[in-house]
Amino acid sequence: MEESEVRQPVPVDDPDVSDVRPSGSVDQVRNELLPTVALTTSVRSMALTVLTVIAVTWALYVMQTLLVPLLLGIIISLVLSPLVEGLRRLRMPRPAGAAVVLSAVVAIAGGVGYHLTEPAARLAEELPQVARQVRQAIVDTAAGRESAVANLQQAANELTAAPETPRERVRAQPVRIIEPPARLGDYVAAGTGIVAQVLLVFFLVFFILSAGDLYKRKLVKLTGPSLSRKKITVQIIDEIDEQIGIYLRTLVVVSTIVGIATWLSYLYVGMPNAAVWGLLAGIANVIPYVGPTLVAGAASAMAFSHFGTVYQALLVGGIQLAITSLEGFLLTPTLMSRSARMNPVAMFVGLLFWGWLWGTWGVVLGVPLLMGLKVVSDRIDDLHAVGELLGE
Repeated sequence: MEESEVRQPVPVDDPDVSDVRPSGSVDQVRNELLPTVALTTSVRSMALTVLTVIAVTWALYVMQTLLVPLLLGIIISLVLSPLVEGLRRLRMPRPAGAAVVLSAVVAIAGGVGYHLTEPAARLAEELPQVARQVRQAIVDTAAGRESAVANLQQAANELTAAPETPRERVRAQPVRIIEPPARLGDYVAAGTGIVAQVLLVFFLVFFILSAGDLYKRKLVKLTGPSLSRKKITVQIIDEIDEQIGIYLRTLVVVSTIVGIATWLSYLYVGMPNAAVWGLLAGIANVIPYVGPTLVAGAASAMAFSHFGTVYQALLVGGIQLAITSLEGFLLTPTLMSRSARMNPVAMFVGLLFWGWLWGTWGVVLGVPLLMGLKVVSDRIDDLHAVGELLGE
């Protein structure tokens, strides 16, 4: 019989085994008899792994300007590729199909933006007033509950303050901070940069949709002459395309449903600018957890300013949270395949990381990046631990 690798602890108070007890204190005996696990990774390999992660993180931060438009173009092309494929089955050339699909998307976005310009302008005009009312309500609540400790502290500060001399009182002058006027050139430069980024992403999406599976074939060819490696590469690319595509298309459908449901619900309760809030709810649904919470808080503040009651504010915020909860627990799991789901804790931590690295764009792109990382990790032996942490 082979000797067991794990030694079971023996009760030290048993008189029958007193002859086999090691010498020393009870704590030493307990530590010697506890099962142990040997690490399979050396300290050197762990240090190299940490250095590699730091180097990759630094490279991602430095290359943000290049990577964010590139990833946006890839993600948008994954959403629109089924439409281009459908037109291709109708014997339309791929570049022409890509042009038709992008033109339709631009027309729809322009039409929605045109019809919501006036309500959005009204909402923007009301925001300063809403902020003042909410701030005043908070100040009034805090003043009504002011404790005796605060009063004593104020009295102590007044007693310990040094009295002003007549000379200091005469020389004291109020400080006025004059902000420099905004320059038109700054706005023009910012607007030009945004337009340039939008055009860059637009043409990138067009070229990706026009190319089809050209780069897929090139990546498979670059893996080498081994047939097994080519097969694994094809499987990885197909799985990334399938899972991220399913997630993105599901996200578009679900966000549209959330926006329409929010719009109709706010119309029913008499919320002003309901269409704008529906659009904001649909867009914010792209950012898991954080986006719907921000929209619910902003809508509650607007409802408090408009209706003047806490009940209406809670009702409006509760409607948004109820719609988002139904979407998260019922609609999305039904439409999305199980293979595309990830551990919520790992997803939230990943969103924190990408948001810290790339800001708002990192939060938007975080989930597709995590899904791609999970697919690659499941196919590479050395990264199986990462895939296990990300999976359900």
